[in-house]
Amino acid sequence: MTGFTINKHGHTRFWAVRDSVGNLICVCVYKRGALEVVRRLSREPDSGVSCLREMPPECSGGPVRVLPDVASVG
Repeated sequence: MTGFTINKHGHTRFWAVRDSVGNLICVCVYKRGALEVVRRLSREPDSGVSCLREMPPECSGGPVRVLPDVASVG
């Protein structure tokens, strides 16, 4: 966890993740979540593996075309 600190966020029950300069990265409800954020940010990127995946149009929240049920027509 080099370069990151986790401590209470003000006078709240939340946890702040800060970088080595002291800039706020995120605020988490649970300490376990803050630890996971630091773990993921500290991990070396995998070469050849993309974090972004293309989603099919029906999963992207865009318009979905509904086809009529041919079997029930007639």
